[in-house]
Amino acid sequence: MEKKFYSIDELKNATIIDSEGLLYGYVEDITIEESNAKLVAYTLFKINEPAINVEKLKSILSSRASLEGNEPLETLVALARKENIEIPWQVTEKEIKWIKGYVPLSEVVLIDSKQIFIDDTRAHIKTVLLSTPREAIFRGLPVNPKSQTYSPQHVIGKLVISASRGILGIAKEIVVSPGMLGFRVYRVRSRKKVVNWIAFTAHVKRMGLKEAYEKLVDFRDPYKYSKVDLSLINEIEQLLEGTREKEKIMEAMQNFIETEEAGTEYVDIPYSEIVRVGEFVITR
Repeated sequence: MEKKFYSIDELKNATIIDSEGLLYGYVEDITIEESNAKLVAYTLFKINEPAINVEKLKSILSSRASLEGNEPLETLVALARKENIEIPWQVTEKEIKWIKGYVPLSEVVLIDSKQIFIDDTRAHIKTVLLSTPREAIFRGLPVNPKSQTYSPQHVIGKLVISASRGILGIAKEIVVSPGMLGFRVYRVRSRKKVVNWIAFTAHVKRMGLKEAYEKLVDFRDPYKYSKVDLSLINEIEQLLEGTREKEKIMEAMQNFIETEEAGTEYVDIPYSEIVRVGEFVITR
């Protein structure tokens, strides 16, 4: 990939993913000391979810170690483990944001930003991929540098990031090739709802509702438009205003609504190219 530079405004709130495919945090800022730049990472504890009781942890640590008071969460947890202190947890009553750590740019292997359009979801995704297992270490998880085997089902539904190509999209399907298993990863998979117009108007005609039928075929000739977009439903309803059995006709229309693919953009990746699977999938 061609190298691109990003301002802090462009990087703000980007998702930081460690080398194990785990969510480390989000970009808050960039700090520069002399010529060394680091990403300031934050973490969010959401309402009614288990969260580290940071204030209590600081209080416990202050009696065992010398603290400056501005240590990031990552440092506090590392100190607690070093001192064999159990990490205190709580259920939060409000969203809490903490500075988690400072990530040297030397640990960043990829920065990318893409628009993802999957079904009814549209999102602008920004990611920072690290070369180090920072989140795995933070969670106290074992880190295995060797290749690992993953269940295909653990890949489906996750964001896939290539260390060489950037954000690929969401893994949605398992695919096969001679002697090879793979995944279809979509960046665009949009769908739209349509009315099977030729079948619907024929149904209205069979209902014996001549006036309504004539209005509908004048609105869209079913032999030219076999299907019409569901976004026209309000116009159709207004068109039938005052006609006999309007409500019955609109209710009948529900039986002729179909879903069609409007556009797709995907890439197939071999199973063998998967490097790590965590909350995210990392490929070569």
